[in-house]
Amino acid sequence: MQTGWVKTGDSWYYLNETGSLATGWVKDNGTWYYLKDSGKMATGWVKDNNTWYYLDSAGAMKTGWFTVSGKWYYAYSSGALAVNTTTPDGYTVNANGEWV
Repeated sequence: MQTGWVKTGDSWYYLNETGSLATGWVKDNGTWYYLKDSGKMATGWVKDNNTWYYLDSAGAMKTGWFTVSGKWYYAYSSGALAVNTTTPDGYTVNANGEWV
């Protein structure tokens, strides 16, 4: 039975320990990934339970400070984007999570 990451065309999918297509959050080798309802690995911005997350081009969930299109964002260790707040290191982010 095949498990783990499978590439089909240009898309990545994850087969869980039973060989079934995984959806939602998957932790693999210490890194979190998000798989859409179709099972396809997500990249870029993902909103889950009213919280925004950012997944890099390899699908890995970002934490700490990162840039997207020239703007700085901060994500907590959970991956949740900080919005309308002051980050733990003292910087202000707006409603979009952008450093201001």
